[in-house]
Amino acid sequence: MSDHFKNIEKVQELLQGAQTGLWAIELDEGKPPRMYADRAMLELLGFEREPSPEECYDVWFGRIDSGYYPMVYDAVERISANERAEVQYPWLHPVWGQIYVRCGGVRDWSYKDGVCLIGYHQNITNTVMLKQEYDTVIRTLNENYRGIYLCNIIDKTYKSVQMNQLDIHSEVLPEYEGFFRRYAEEEVAQQSRELFMHAVAADSIRGKLSEGGAGPEAFYRNKEGKWCRVRVLPLKGYTAKYPWVLVTLEDQAGEVEKRLNEAVSQEAVSRMYRLVVSVDLKKTEYNCVHYSGEMLKLSKQGQFTELYGQIAQRMPSEDRRELDRIFRIENYRKYGTLEGTFRMFDSHGVLHYYAYYSACIRRDFEERILMTVRNVDDRQEQQRREAVLANLCSCYYSIYLFDLEQNTEEAIWQEDIIREKEFPKGRMDFYYDKFVQNYVCPEDREKMKKAGDKAFLQKTLSEKHPVYDIDFRRIYPDGTKWVRSRFSIAEIRDGEVTKVVFANMGIHEQKLQEIREEELNRQALMAAYEKAKNANEAKSSFLAQMSHDIRTPMNAIMGMTSIAYGQLEHPDKVKDSLDKIGSASRHLLELINQILDMAKIEKGSLELEEAPFILSSMLSELVSIMRGEAQAKNQEMRLEISDLVHDSLIGDAGRLRQVLMNLISNSVKYTPEHGKIHITLREVSSGTPGAGSFVFTVEDNGIGMSPDFVERIFVPFNREDDVRARNIQGTGLGMPIAQEIINAMRGNIQVESQKGKGSRFVVTLTLKTAESENDARKAVREEAAWVSKTEDQVPPGTLRGQRLMLVEDNELNMEIAKTILEESGMAVDSAENGEKALQMFVCSEPGTYQAILMDLQMPVMDGYTAAREIRKSRHPQAAGIPIIALTANAFAEDIAKAQAAGMDDHIPKPIDFSRLFGVLEKYVGREQN
Repeated sequence: MSDHFKNIEKVQELLQGAQTGLWAIELDEGKPPRMYADRAMLELLGFEREPSPEECYDVWFGRIDSGYYPMVYDAVERISANERAEVQYPWLHPVWGQIYVRCGGVRDWSYKDGVCLIGYHQNITNTVMLKQEYDTVIRTLNENYRGIYLCNIIDKTYKSVQMNQLDIHSEVLPEYEGFFRRYAEEEVAQQSRELFMHAVAADSIRGKLSEGGAGPEAFYRNKEGKWCRVRVLPLKGYTAKYPWVLVTLEDQAGEVEKRLNEAVSQEAVSRMYRLVVSVDLKKTEYNCVHYSGEMLKLSKQGQFTELYGQIAQRMPSEDRRELDRIFRIENYRKYGTLEGTFRMFDSHGVLHYYAYYSACIRRDFEERILMTVRNVDDRQEQQRREAVLANLCSCYYSIYLFDLEQNTEEAIWQEDIIREKEFPKGRMDFYYDKFVQNYVCPEDREKMKKAGDKAFLQKTLSEKHPVYDIDFRRIYPDGTKWVRSRFSIAEIRDGEVTKVVFANMGIHEQKLQEIREEELNRQALMAAYEKAKNANEAKSSFLAQMSHDIRTPMNAIMGMTSIAYGQLEHPDKVKDSLDKIGSASRHLLELINQILDMAKIEKGSLELEEAPFILSSMLSELVSIMRGEAQAKNQEMRLEISDLVHDSLIGDAGRLRQVLMNLISNSVKYTPEHGKIHITLREVSSGTPGAGSFVFTVEDNGIGMSPDFVERIFVPFNREDDVRARNIQGTGLGMPIAQEIINAMRGNIQVESQKGKGSRFVVTLTLKTAESENDARKAVREEAAWVSKTEDQVPPGTLRGQRLMLVEDNELNMEIAKTILEESGMAVDSAENGEKALQMFVCSEPGTYQAILMDLQMPVMDGYTAAREIRKSRHPQAAGIPIIALTANAFAEDIAKAQAAGMDDHIPKPIDFSRLFGVLEKYVGREQN
């Protein structure tokens, strides 16, 4: 490769001039996306400094029009899959406003940390805006030209693009020179014919264009004596192999008269120029020779800075360099005179074009700059239309003219591959019917027939709605592709459309993208509908199931309460009723806890704790607790632990205990008397540093489950329809909750069961290993000590005589707690809200209270606020007095919120007084020590 291309700075300078920047994007898992950009790219993104890669990516991605995100995602996926891809989208520039960008790239396979894409970012705003103007030109051709013809100067063929005002009824001539000769005979004045024919002659055109200049141009008079102009414009890409030119015939009566007047009235400066001004740069003064207009507020004489400031203020920023060029004296010493164009906004914000001519006048040892300015809006508009017209054919692969009055059609422009198989000029209805039958897919034929119908076009098209678009699938030799047909008005008379331009553009990739987006939207809508439908059904099922499951223990509680009232003279029967009330209450509490767990799971707010624990101790204690229930049914329960290398772990022991408790409890429930329950723990290789993998198995020879129920065992509220299980209490929530907990721990749970033979549950988990085994064993010892102290509801002796503050707004809850605490030997002062509790504490003598039991949800002041205010107070005990939350809010986020407010511990309602006594001894003992 030549060394010319090894100069990276030179290449980047060229790309910057073409408004093209280079970028690289790194996409690594677990890290934010990063974009690296060269100097040109940073300028296109609006950065004046070099940002961080993360900020660079955020600015680029965040300013893309959100409606184009699916196209951008698709392009990224294709590039990542080693395909080349390109995408265009609107982008909001921080300075320029909305621009249009073309972006493409490839994947860098040398990057190993993730995915790396490299590519370019090009500003194509001018191209897009020019393309949007093409269709406007099609609609307005009849307003600007008498005739437009597409001519091949080699084979002399031609096509008529527009014939608005011509009325030539001669037969169609095969060569364009013959056609123009006939036109000259019928339309051009005798004295102008030779000049006219010289301008359109093929040799004359070739000669002009070969010299690198513009095409021939000539003014002539028609037979009515009006001035006209013939111009030849080469099509974009004109070569000897592509010898196509546009020949335009224009009514130039006004322009010629204007030129004649300018030639005659050169001295009448006031009629030619908007502004004629003389500037003395040494004195920094100006002298206004002539000014016509309202844009500037100029006096006869004034300061140059005033003149410069008024003009510069009205100019777009990119034109101000031209203004500086005019008033730089050294330019005149080098060039003599200066001329050019600049733009200025009028008072209504409309942009106008002006041509200037300036010269340096030297006299009597003085130098002055004389500048003349005139408006050239018409010329700029004409040049713009000619440029659009020359590029028009690059947008559409075929263009036709339909004459609705004469029922004729004519192909104006076609690509070669289309031209070879298209139909010749003829009847419009015949051609269009053939077109639909031969080239339109059967599914789209009906709508395309309707679109090309004369009555439909005349009804649909109007001055307010000059364009009608329709998409269809076109048949090609290699398959079908999407095409957009555009019907636009070419001529309208007395409000009725008489001629229509029929143009076709390929939109296959764009349409496929639209279809993909529509399908994604449809799927998303259906998914949302199904989700809402299932949620509604689940809600109805949930309410029905809860109505039954809650009423069952409530019925037992209310019924046994009535029985106890009737047996007050028989203490044994009252005790039996109270025992059954307690059993039903515990079942109701278990049901409520499971419902709350399911609510957290469905909400996505299930949180796991990270704390040290000893796995074997936790499992052994759990089996010891359940062994009593098993022995009551004469069941054999065996625990086996093998290959245990890591016993000290970090994780949520409470949630793991909940899962295993549910599995073991189910085995005890659904295994008949004298059955066997086998529980095993085995460690297997994890392959992950700092973690261990464990397999828990709970196996029994109980009643088992049917294959159908095994399939839906993890669906909430499902229970096996088995006569032997109907008398066993259950909600159908235990297994769904267990599965969700295991999923949250990134583990796995499997079920095997046979009816009448038993069931086997296998849980596989990977848990962090503790860095220090002592920390885990210390936590276990503290937990064990706390459990041993709270096994009985009888409070320890250290609590007797202690004074507590009980804060509770519910009178019944206050009475229950106060009675049990006072019967246990403690003194209790009560407060009905947080504000009262704060006042009592602040006003109390130090040592009055040994602990505060605080409800959370209360009127006037809640428990969170009260705890914070107590901690902030100047009371000597403010920082150290134990504050224990008593609340029905048992979620992890509520516990965290209580701790953040300054509370030491948390006891959920309904209150387990055994646990409360243990917590009180823990903190009151700490205070005493």
